[in-house]
Amino acid sequence: MKTTTVAAFGKRQTRATQSWALIVVIVAICVVTASVNPRFLRIQNIINIFQQISILGIVACGVGMLLVAGQIDISVGSQISLMTLVMATIIQKKLGDPGTSTQAWQAAMAISLAVGVTVLLGFAMGLLNGIVVVKSRVASFIITLGFMTAYHGAALVTGSGNNIPISGRFELLGRGRIFDIIPIPILFFLGAIIIAFVVLKYFRYGRFLYAIGGNRKAAYVSGINTNRITIIAFIVVGLCNALAALILISRVGAATATTGDSYGLDALAAVIVGGVALSGGKGNALNIFLGVMLIGLISNALIIMTIDPYMRDVIIGCIIIIAVTISQFTGEHA
Repeated sequence: MKTTTVAAFGKRQTRATQSWALIVVIVAICVVTASVNPRFLRIQNIINIFQQISILGIVACGVGMLLVAGQIDISVGSQISLMTLVMATIIQKKLGDPGTSTQAWQAAMAISLAVGVTVLLGFAMGLLNGIVVVKSRVASFIITLGFMTAYHGAALVTGSGNNIPISGRFELLGRGRIFDIIPIPILFFLGAIIIAFVVLKYFRYGRFLYAIGGNRKAAYVSGINTNRITIIAFIVVGLCNALAALILISRVGAATATTGDSYGLDALAAVIVGGVALSGGKGNALNIFLGVMLIGLISNALIIMTIDPYMRDVIIGCIIIIAVTISQFTGEHA
């Protein structure tokens, strides 16, 4: 009993250390960047950073909670691309090309239909991914790799390889601001983080995710319906992707077969850097938030300091390697 208590305390201490380490790194980046270019600390730039990471943060919440359960979904980017194309196609079919005169009620009905279909599609793709992973008993990485290719192909077929614009028809979600100050996407991002925090910390479903990620067989023996919880986790990823797709197309005003491709690996990078274990059973909403913040700050800092933006991927790649190595080392000794 005493040994178990000590081990649990050690794991909590390790998680706290990782969170503080991330905070120190984030503060260090802010200090260095601000010393090079004081504009970095302007309120408008800080708002821009949060706006830029909002979509990534929403996606990372779904990916992070799934990773807590010991599962991974690398088809996220292709899902988002497919959903944006489906939504853009529906709006264009119902209302015509941008600039075409339409009645207000027609626009409202078309957009409502497009939003509903997008959310339903996100649910369906999450459900399909979850069922196939559970029933096939094949590693989720392999299954979702296949789905990533399939969804990308579906996106190419849907858009015929073209750019589909919806400019000016669905701008509120991605470009709207509260009191003309706070971008609406930031509110959705913070809301997603808060929901993830509450679910993982206080809900039975959250405890089940940790239990399954920590030891799936033990969770099953203890009476947890591991298959159902896993499928629900994939559905949550799909719904987060749907929300991200809605905000993304609203902000950029167009969709292509690659619109959301970058968000899949970026979200996975954020949660791994944040300290969510690839093996499952470890991580929390604060880790996810800090990981997303770090990715966003690196991108913004490179621009502010006029450093080649292509260095972003090099830096993030190195950070992932370091983060996974540290996580593996501390996990073995926690």
